Amino acid sequence: VPDPVVRSPEDLHALLVSEGVTVLSQTPSAFYALQAADALAPGPRLSLEAVVFGGEALEPQRLAPWLDAHPDSPRLINMYGITET
Repeated sequence: VPDPVVRSPEDLHALLVSEGVTVLSQTPSAFYALQAADALAPGPRLSLEAVVFGGEALEPQRLAPWLDAHPDSPRLINMYGITET
């Protein structure tokens, strides 16, 4: 994925939708931004089946808007571990 797309939550959201991506690995910070872009995005929905978090600590309470908007949410996997601290 080109750097400019990765750095734009709106562009990344559009790419994930257009390519039908089902598994996404992101830092929590990047996902929070993607979550905000998803809330504002009209049209087709994401096809995610799993989101894997790593690289920094996850704040589960910040996922509440995502879980409310996606009751059939993809599996959310927190891979952040002690080796990353």
